[in-house]
Formats: sequence, structure tokens, C-alpha cells
Amino acid sequence: MYSRAWLAGGVAKVVLSQYAGRNPTAGRWPSATPIHRADQSASDSRPASSATGSLHSLSPWSVHTLTRAAAERTDLPEDLRGPLAAACDKTVAEASFPYGAHVCEVEVDAETGVVKIVHYAAVDDVGRAVNPLIIHGQVHGGIAQGVGQALLEHCHYDAETGQLLAASFMDYAMPRASDLPFYVTELSEVPSTTHPLGIRPAGEGGTVPALAVIINAVGDALWDLGVRHVEMPATPSRIWQAIVAAKARRQCDGPHC
Repeated sequence: MYSRAWLAGGVAKVVLSQYAGRNPTAGRWPSATPIHRADQSASDSRPASSATGSLHSLSPWSVHTLTRAAAERTDLPEDLRGPLAAACDKTVAEASFPYGAHVCEVEVDAETGVVKIVHYAAVDDVGRAVNPLIIHGQVHGGIAQGVGQALLEHCHYDAETGQLLAASFMDYAMPRASDLPFYVTELSEVPSTTHPLGIRPAGEGGTVPALAVIINAVGDALWDLGVRHVEMPATPSRIWQAIVAAKARRQCDGPHC
């Protein structure tokens, strides 16, 4: 929600604000765009400015006030009534890369292959944080999605018929509250240089690194047992099989081992 609402919707609001005169840096009114002041009296229907009128001379008003006036006032010309709208094509000339760091600590039961996440800490660069509470929630949810993909979720199909065998939540393992620790998360606000509001995506920051740090932590925990790789999802069955295979390799002394 945050990424789409502010990355896309934020740009649209900036464009509309510039068009309607909210932003004094927008320049001068186009001569073919007579916008009436929302607080003008009905007897004074002069345009708010002309091609030579600077926006710096106008007191600011909100886009919401203009939108309501255009929808409700009956003394406006016909072409100024109805919803306000603006369209633009936003081309990002240069990429603006965010920064972040995630750290995960796990415990693995060597007898059963069960993984327990003990600690998880994350710092994410989200640009300008408009609503930190929502952003923290999205980071937490993103980490939970990463935990699910790394340890639990798997679309399993029958090899002969192609039938999906995990078509319901009775068969498809989703992360639950008991599978997750209490996260320690912080936000780093480095404004984006390619967005007019300095905003970056937020929700994806939890999903992407969680996969790597969780699997790396599992691999590190199993290193002394001879396990060098576990495919995602690292289910207890896969981990147990990897441990058994590693033990077999160590015990094998023949030339074909």
C-alpha cells in the first residue's frame, strides 16, 4: 500500500498541486488555464491570474478545497466544473538505490531438523518516512513473507499428473505468529533523489533480504555437521535429510563415496 499509494499517488498529487497553484515553484499560470479562486465571491468570476501573473502573489489553498469547489459550486464556468485531474509521464533518469542491513540468528535441532528464529534485526532505508507506524508494519510483514518462503511455503505438484497438492492452507504451510520472533527494526531516512517527495518503497525491504539471511544462518548452523547447502524452503524434512546425507559422506571410506 505504501509503495503504490505514495510512490505513484504522491507523484500524481504533486503534479496536480503544481497545476492548481499549490506549489509556488510551479512557475506561472498557463494563459489557457483560468482557475477560479475557491474563495472568490460569485460576483467576481475573474481568473485567479493570467499568463503574466506569478503564483508567488497568490495565497496557497489546498487541492481538496479546489476539488470540492469544482464539484459543488454552481457559479463556475461549465469547463471548470467537475473533478480535477492531471496526467503525466514520469521518467526516472537515474536509479536511486536504498540501503539496509538485516541480521538473523537461528537455532537448528539436529535430531529433527526444526529451525527456530531466535533474533531478527533490520535497518531499512525508506527515504522520507511519511507514516513510520505503517512502514514498520510493512517491514514486519515483509520479513514474515520472507520467513515463509525461506522455511515453509512450497507449491508441490504431483510429478505424474501435474495436480497441485498444496491447494489449500491445510496443505500449504504459512508462517504463524509462533514461527516469528519479536523483530528489532529501525528506519533510515535518506530522501530519494528521483522522487519529488523523496520517498522510496518500504514493504519490499523486508521480503528480499530475509530469504538470504535466514538461509545463510541455517547453513552456518549446519556447517560443522558437514552440510553445505539447503534448498528453499528449508523444511525440517529437507534439513534432516541433508544432515543424514552429510553423516553418510563422512562415514564412507570407499572410492565411490
